Amino acid sequence: MTKALRLCFLCCGIAAALSSCHDSDDSLFTQPASQRQQAVLDHARQVLRSSAYGWELEYYPGADLDYGGIVYTVKFDSLHATVACSLIADSTATSLYRLTNDNGPVLTFDTYNPLLHYYATPSSNEYEAKGGDFEFVIDSIANDCITLYGKKSRNRMTLRRLTTTADDYARQAIDIFDHFVDSLQGDIGTQHIKAKCRPADKRIIMDSMEMAYAYTNHGIRLYQPLTMGGVSVQSFAFDKETCLLTCTDAGCENIVLQGIPYNDQTMSYAKYEGDYNMIYQGGSVAVHLTPNRLEGTYLLQGLSSHYDLTLRYDSATGNLTLGSQMVGETGGRPVYWVCYDPDKGSLSLTDDGQFTISWNKNRFYPMFNFAPTNPRLLNCTGALLITLYTDEGGTVMASLVDDAEWMTNGSMQFLNLKSLNRKTRL
Repeated sequence: MTKALRLCFLCCGIAAALSSCHDSDDSLFTQPASQRQQAVLDHARQVLRSSAYGWELEYYPGADLDYGGIVYTVKFDSLHATVACSLIADSTATSLYRLTNDNGPVLTFDTYNPLLHYYATPSSNEYEAKGGDFEFVIDSIANDCITLYGKKSRNRMTLRRLTTTADDYARQAIDIFDHFVDSLQGDIGTQHIKAKCRPADKRIIMDSMEMAYAYTNHGIRLYQPLTMGGVSVQSFAFDKETCLLTCTDAGCENIVLQGIPYNDQTMSYAKYEGDYNMIYQGGSVAVHLTPNRLEGTYLLQGLSSHYDLTLRYDSATGNLTLGSQMVGETGGRPVYWVCYDPDKGSLSLTDDGQFTISWNKNRFYPMFNFAPTNPRLLNCTGALLITLYTDEGGTVMASLVDDAEWMTNGSMQFLNLKSLNRKTRL
């Protein structure tokens, strides 16, 4: 921990002690360090519990802010934290929390919470999880705002006092997410800007600069202030009817950026949600595309009760991509859904072999056609469900899954994948 942070913690301890007792300055500095540290923790606990609606936790996982920002709403009592995610409707999970000292005051959620630990829980695919935190170093405490740093990522996080219910916050934030724009332009101070938005992974791209942001119940907030044209801006309210982004930072309320929605030939992220028939040679199966707004991906559900497939959204084209991926395990062996080239008998576990799924541009009878993304590397037209294992000689082998419960239409093969046919108009 840096010297600067240690100094900040000491200052917090002094301020908290001054506000909670009437001892003289001389007696204050004769208090043991443990008492000063406990005073900070007691002050933090009192402030956390004082909010009627709880707090919005602006959370940034990953060393490179890989997923942008996510707002959780957190309501504290004496022992428990009730958490909801602003990008998941009707989500609530309750777990324990603690305020402890670890070379400074720390807020820790050290019992499992499926929402708050989403980015911090390792899996068979991600041994180091997604770079998320569940322990937060407390940097400063004010009545309406508490500044934290992720103990693992070192990313700055912020708790802000809520003025609405968690359900209302999520409803409003999801509505903004689903209606957000493709790009924006306007003047910041004396400088005119044009920027590309990537709503799915919560990024704004301007020239060679990327800015991560989080969706709030009013609009968006950048991870850190953007300074240009003689001014500094960070928070914007978004009007989905006019697509205007109006700065809400004090002194900058006159800064308004024009958002530009997706054109008629491009699918926005939010438009993919719905029911489809997945068509392939010799078969058709009803599936549903469910958004995972936390990662900016989609789940393709309905092939089997044992697994879903993850589809990625390409902000540049508006297409989806479907690649080989681990989907579970059976009999102690990992199960993979893999792209397959039947002409060569080749398959790939890398992104070299994947499908691009593109819209036919018809809003009345929308179809989304499969095509190999890299046909020169792997001309995949089908897919297989396989297990991998190591034989006695140490060679990695593949075999088709033979458990009937994993099958789709009685088979582990998807030959000549053709399209996702939407059941309703766009």
